[in-house]
Amino acid sequence: MAPKKTNPRKERFLSNLPTQDLVSEISDVKGKLSFSFKYFDASQEADHDFKEWNDKQKQELLEKLRDYSRESKVFWLNQRIGGGGLKVLEIYGDFPKNSDFEYPKHVPEKVRWARFRMESAMRLVGFFVSEDAVTELKLSSDIFYIVFLDKDHRFYKMEKQ
Repeated sequence: MAPKKTNPRKERFLSNLPTQDLVSEISDVKGKLSFSFKYFDASQEADHDFKEWNDKQKQELLEKLRDYSRESKVFWLNQRIGGGGLKVLEIYGDFPKNSDFEYPKHVPEKVRWARFRMESAMRLVGFFVSEDAVTELKLSSDIFYIVFLDKDHRFYKMEKQ
C-alpha cells in the first residue's frame, strides 16, 4: 500500500481552527432568552417605531436586549425592580382588555402576551409560545417575539406605575 500523501496547507488550516467543544457552546445558549422581531408591528397609533426613538432610547434598548439574553425566562420572571418590587418580566397570558393596542392580525392566537420593563414608562411588548403550542405554531418557547415598542406604557393600562 502506498504511503498517504499529506497536504501542508490543509494541515495548517485545520490546526488553526478553534478546538472549543461545540456542544458546550450550545449548552451555554440553551435556555437563555432570544429575541425576534418577526411579528413586529409599528402600524398602530399607540405603538412606536425605531425612528421615533432617540439615540439614547435605542442604545438603552440594545443594552437591555443584550442583558436580557444572558439569562433565562424564569430568571427574569423572578427579578424585581424599583422600590415597589415590580417584575422585570411579566407574562399576562391573554391580550389585555384595557389596552390602547389592538391584537395584530398577523400574530398567532395561542400565544402568551408579556412585557419587559425598560426605562421609566417604556415597555417591550410581545409574546412567548407555551411549551404545548411550540410544535403547532413552529415557534420556540425561549424566544420573546417583540410586537410593540410601548414608549408610553399604553399596552396594559391597569398595571401600577
